[in-house]
Amino acid sequence: MYKARPLVGLPTLSWVRAFESAARTSSFSAAAAELNLTSGAISYQIRALERHLGFALFERLPRGVRLTPMGVAYLPPVRKAFEELADSTIGLFGGGGRAQITVHAPVSLAALWLAPRLPSFLAANPLIDVRLASVIWDNPVPDEATDLEIRYGAGHWHGYRAERLLRQPILAVCCPALHRAAFDARDPTGLIERRLIHIMGHEDQALRVCQALGLADAAPKQGPSVDTTVAALELAASGAGCALAHRLFVAPYLRTGRLVQLFDRDFDDDNSYFVVTPERPRRIRREVQVFRDWLVALAAAEAQ
Repeated sequence: MYKARPLVGLPTLSWVRAFESAARTSSFSAAAAELNLTSGAISYQIRALERHLGFALFERLPRGVRLTPMGVAYLPPVRKAFEELADSTIGLFGGGGRAQITVHAPVSLAALWLAPRLPSFLAANPLIDVRLASVIWDNPVPDEATDLEIRYGAGHWHGYRAERLLRQPILAVCCPALHRAAFDARDPTGLIERRLIHIMGHEDQALRVCQALGLADAAPKQGPSVDTTVAALELAASGAGCALAHRLFVAPYLRTGRLVQLFDRDFDDDNSYFVVTPERPRRIRREVQVFRDWLVALAAAEAQ
């Protein structure tokens, strides 16, 4: 008969929970709020864990805390152990509790593509709550509080794993009145040269389109500048000029007639949208994997 060996060297579970929460949030006070304890209790538990292990896990800074090398090494197995315990508990006794995931996505993708499709995921997965955070600029370093991100670029970000989600052509669009005026003057490319709405951070798209059209000035300077594609499309629909945007963003505007294509063609884009997750040695949580699988399947279905 198999006899289980005693578990030797295990620290108190509450100490380890305090460590995991403080490490994930980089704050004793945030960990205290999460675990419904005081900051003093979190500090006491972590010091008790450090004494038990014989190593310092955190550097105490004037503002916040930072993991020591031993703390960095200890965090992945701790998180893995908690995740496996949670998965096993749900698998054996049922998932009566709710799960929450945090997703970051570019503002325009979140508003114009993901948000309209998210209700179908929530209906199919009523026990998973999604916190969708819109971002304009990518976080340069992995954010432990984010379960999954969608990013636009070439697919290479230090500290992240990336899987291509969507690759979209670029369309040049304007309101119907500007479209009629441009073609009456037989000068549709003039809108690009004189009335282009610039999107900060997407200057390469304007350069690519201008080069494809053979314009002498491959980087027109005239026109307003905005920081999101949503703002550019709204300006274009109001008659402020023409905008360059991916087909999936433009599609709702084309369907309602607020915008029309300036040219009977689209333009290639070397960059794509990627699903990215922090490149750390840990298993992805079940609910995060469910959302990731749904997202990838959705994008694949719409690409057909």
